[in-house]
Parts: sequence; structure tokens; C-alpha cells
Amino acid sequence: MKTFRRADRVAPLIKQILAELLARRVKDPRLAAVVLTRVDIGDDLRLAKVGFRIVAGGCGREAAELALESARGFLRKELGDQLKMKFTPELRFRFDESVDHVESVERILKELDLDRRKE
Repeated sequence: MKTFRRADRVAPLIKQILAELLARRVKDPRLAAVVLTRVDIGDDLRLAKVGFRIVAGGCGREAAELALESARGFLRKELGDQLKMKFTPELRFRFDESVDHVESVERILKELDLDRRKE
């Protein structure tokens, strides 16, 4: 029988709520191109680390980080209203560089494949 941590069930819910808030309630234009990629939350449910990316044509990374930081209080309050948990997790936003890493590995693999085909 598989056992799931409560954090594993809460993290996707937090991501969904935050994404909806960013899309519908936050009016900061710097956040229009921000996409949430992941939410990692500890077993005590007190801290949620939220990964984000910026789609093409969006503002820069620093501008998005500043905008998320300024909206953090509002997002946490709204999150608490919707989650109905004893504690609302603190939100920490981090730029998700894992996509860049994956793209880099894919590019290297394609180059190796092209080199192999030339031989």
C-alpha cells in the first residue's frame, strides 16, 4: 500500500490556487508572463517554495521576482482563505532553472546524435 504525505496532496492545490490568483486577481503587469512550475512544501506545511518561469515576451527575471515579492502578502492571505488549514504556509518564490538545465542536456544529446550520424 502506498503512503502519501499530506504535503504531497497540498502542494498541487497550492500551485493551482496561486496560479488562479496570478491569472485573475493580481493586476501587476510584470506577472502576466509568470508561470508556476512547482511547489515544494515541508512536512510541517509551514513553508512553500514556489518555482516559477517567465514565458517568452515577459519581463525580466528580477522584475518578476520583485513583483512576486510585493504580491506575496496578498497571495498568502488569499491562499489561507481558500485552503482552510490551521496554518497558511509562508511563500518563497524561486526562479526555476531546471527547465534551462533540461534544454541544455537535450541540446547536447542532439549534437552528439548529429556527430554520430556524420561518422
